[in-house]
Amino acid sequence: MAAFDEGRELPWPRAGDHVFASGDDWQMNACVNWGGGWSLYSIGYQRAGDCLVEQVAKDRGDADVLVYPIVFCYRQYLELMLKHVLIAARRSYGIEKPFKNLHPLLLPWAPLRELLERRWPDKPDELDAVENNLRQFDEVDEGSLAFRYATTKDGESSLPAKMQHINLRNLAEVVERIGTFLESCYSALSIEREAAE
Repeated sequence: MAAFDEGRELPWPRAGDHVFASGDDWQMNACVNWGGGWSLYSIGYQRAGDCLVEQVAKDRGDADVLVYPIVFCYRQYLELMLKHVLIAARRSYGIEKPFKNLHPLLLPWAPLRELLERRWPDKPDELDAVENNLRQFDEVDEGSLAFRYATTKDGESSLPAKMQHINLRNLAEVVERIGTFLESCYSALSIEREAAE
């Protein structure tokens, strides 16, 4: 909550405000709709999570407040990256049937793992490690709501009562390892597809 000190001018809504306006300070104008697609969306969430973790490293008092957007950003990054890689893998195998675009991480992972095993049958350890971590996310936040809302639609706590601490540095490192694996799969699939065309 903002501190309401006497003498401080408070920001207040103004007639004529525009939420999505561009401005004269061009460095602050973000370019959208130029074709970055899944990649930009996913990497944006990862970078947002990384920036917030860096903020906690500087000011540890922020950890209990920033944990929610941090976990949400990292989970969103993984969800989008999984779907991005799945699209590339399906394209490589000529699969055109659409997949269910829902929130559980294991939902896109299952068909993606099958295609990755077909392509790289000697990588079970990495695939098992990724699946284990994705399962842990789904056990706590299958619908991508637990770190966005304090309670469920039924008024219950969104997070399991047994969960008391999350080490944000560890979270960032685990997500980075999963992301590096998924991004590498995407790159390899894309290079192979381009070479075949």
